Amino acid sequence: MLYPSFINTIVGAKQADVLSEWEARKENLSEEGMEQAESVESSEVAPENAPEGENQENEGIIGKSDSSGIDSAKIDEEIVNYENLSAKDFFPLKIRIPKIDLEWIVNEGVDTKTLREGPGHIPETPLPGDAGRCTISGHRTTYGAPFNKIDTLENGDLIYLETIKGELFIYAVTGLEIVKPKDVYILEGTNKKELLLTSCYPEYSAAERIILISELLNIYPLELASAENK
Repeated sequence: MLYPSFINTIVGAKQADVLSEWEARKENLSEEGMEQAESVESSEVAPENAPEGENQENEGIIGKSDSSGIDSAKIDEEIVNYENLSAKDFFPLKIRIPKIDLEWIVNEGVDTKTLREGPGHIPETPLPGDAGRCTISGHRTTYGAPFNKIDTLENGDLIYLETIKGELFIYAVTGLEIVKPKDVYILEGTNKKELLLTSCYPEYSAAERIILISELLNIYPLELASAENK
């Protein structure tokens, strides 16, 4: 009986270090992005001896190519078109559920080793932001028990997925189901953009699976979401 508690203490301590490392890496990436943006802005400053009106011809034209031949409109489209991204662009990401004080790093894969480190995304399911049921599995009683309290969530409760690059996917709980392990139909795609959290049910048993269903509300740059949630 003491084994789960012992393991949870060890994994919980390790997860705290993983979260700290993840946050530090995110901060570094953010600083690098700001430096690159400043570099681009400085390169766009017109030279003092530029002919009058030369720098005004592109003003206000959406999608006008700059001197490097890069179409700025296409860049913006690539940034927000999440459907063209791969798992490497998302994972590891952070899942946060304020109501149950959950904050864990999620990795790609659901093999035994991965799930011992924390929740894992089922590779065969869609990625965050895609149509269908993006599915993340995690333990309820051992290895930190990240999904121990998902059964206490109610419709409307919020779930946040944050990428290392700062995108924030906000989901709202819409339902909860208990199914058999072989009931894989629950993972089948729908026209909605959903997130499923799955784990064993009941506690200390693998007889069934608990499925928490949520639906995408919006995708924000992290700074915008933080400002709105203050």
